[in-house]
Amino acid sequence: MLDVASKIDDSVRHIKARVNNIPGIGIILGTGLGALADKVQNRYDIPYEDIPHFVKSTLKDHAGNLIFGSIGDKNVVIMQGRLHYYEGYSMKEITFPVRVMKALGAKTLIVSNAAGSMNQYIGAGDIMIITDHINLMGDNPLRGINDDSLGPRYPDMYESYSPELIELTYKTAIREDIRISKGVLVAVSGPNLETPAEYKFLSLIGADAVSMSSVPEVIVAIHSSMKVLGISCITDKCTPEVLRKADIS
Repeated sequence: MLDVASKIDDSVRHIKARVNNIPGIGIILGTGLGALADKVQNRYDIPYEDIPHFVKSTLKDHAGNLIFGSIGDKNVVIMQGRLHYYEGYSMKEITFPVRVMKALGAKTLIVSNAAGSMNQYIGAGDIMIITDHINLMGDNPLRGINDDSLGPRYPDMYESYSPELIELTYKTAIREDIRISKGVLVAVSGPNLETPAEYKFLSLIGADAVSMSSVPEVIVAIHSSMKVLGISCITDKCTPEVLRKADIS
């Protein structure tokens, strides 16, 4: 059985045989955000199932493509459709693409997700810059024997989300008159939505929004010495006074 580093090498060799550009930025598109891929210039798509050691997304709204190209003057590699722990994959499987992005040359990772807000001042349709996170997924992608060539045994999660990128994003949003806030994301395993008591608990422990993704990818990015920017797109309000049965049709 191949170790993680050997699997990364396999994936990178396969990709480099088809793509020439070196991406400086990796982007993971969350639920409902796949349309950003339409902004990519000189676009080249590789389906996940065509890349050695990648697993396939099982969700209908996640296209499952690794996209190469440019946005503005930046070369990017984009996951059009992320992989989720609740799909039955291991933490190492869902975060493997981040390892490959880093090996391809990406030094910055931008993660996005759909999330519910427990903060009375952050509403549906708002954008929240993630300033910190709480991992309640019950697992960690770094469990097991550590490969020191990929990162340290005990990565420091202090300032996991780059203060520089947070400030840049916030100032840009204000300049463009985009409603934006900052907050703490808590990640749970899913796939069920939370009970009212759980929303209350998550708020009490310091979370502003809840999602079923992003945190494992951020942990691996920090382990890989990448700079991280996290964005949550708020889909619903989960505060007790406005909580209603969700329409997920």
